[in-house]
Parts: sequence; C-alpha cells; structure tokens
Amino acid sequence: MSSMSEPTGTGPGDARLVPFYRRALTLLGAGVVLGALTELAMLRHWQGPAQLVPWAVLAVLLLAAAAWLVRRTAGTARTVQVAAVVSVLGSAYGVYEHVLANLRAGPLDPRYAGVWDSMSVPAQLWAATSGAVGPSPVLVPGTMGLAGVLLWLAVFRWGRGAG
Repeated sequence: MSSMSEPTGTGPGDARLVPFYRRALTLLGAGVVLGALTELAMLRHWQGPAQLVPWAVLAVLLLAAAAWLVRRTAGTARTVQVAAVVSVLGSAYGVYEHVLANLRAGPLDPRYAGVWDSMSVPAQLWAATSGAVGPSPVLVPGTMGLAGVLLWLAVFRWGRGAG
C-alpha cells in the first residue's frame, strides 16, 4: 500500500498560474459579453430606451475587460469591479422584468388562456422562466450577470500579492 501525502500548501508553480487564470477569466467574460451582444442584435433589442440599457451596460463591461487586458492597474481593476457589479444588478433586474412580462402574457397565450388562472404560482413561474409562455427570453439577461461575475473574479484580490 503506497502512501501519498496530501499537499499542505501552495508551491511556487501555483502562484505563476494566477495571471493565467486572470487572463482566462477575462477572456471568458469578454466572450460572454460578445455572445450577449450578438443575441441582443439577433432579437433586435433596440425598440425603445429601456431596451438600450443592456447594450450600454455590456459595452461598458467589454471596454473595462479590454482595458484590464491591456493594462492591469488599480484603476482598471476598480473599473472592472464597478462595471461587473452594475452588470450583475442589471442582470437581476432584466431577469425580473422578463419573467414579469412573460407572466403578464400567460393569460393571453392560446395554450394557457383557459388554464392560466387555475395554475399554481410555481407552475406559472416555471412557464414564464422556461420559455413556455411569453415573448421575453430569460437567459439573455442572465448571461449579462454571468459576464459580470467572470470579470469580477478576474480582478478579485488583485494588488494584494495575488498576481
């Protein structure tokens, strides 16, 4: 029976991985932003001032990510953090608004018109969030939050000796 000891600390190679992970998280976050922007374009999500808000939030998030990739400073880290928090908050609001719009559309949907009022609240919520009823996709605003979380993680504890 061979005995292998458990690692008790981090080795010098672990510290060298931190910049790699920061770059990877930043690129993943930027990729999610680009995907969300593409989806907004395919949905023609520009039919009024409220529909332009995610465009602005995602543009700021993408610019912050690009600045972080070009130059890692305390200022760019702070910019990414602020943009990421705004993105996550905007995402939560967008998910809420989309679910609410779908819930309002439930009684008007031909498949649900006769049964909507008799459905339980969880069943109505499931229909509204799963895309079974209503015109508003819930996943799209959720991706804005995912991008924000990825970019926030990319700058997490930066400047505290963590690469």
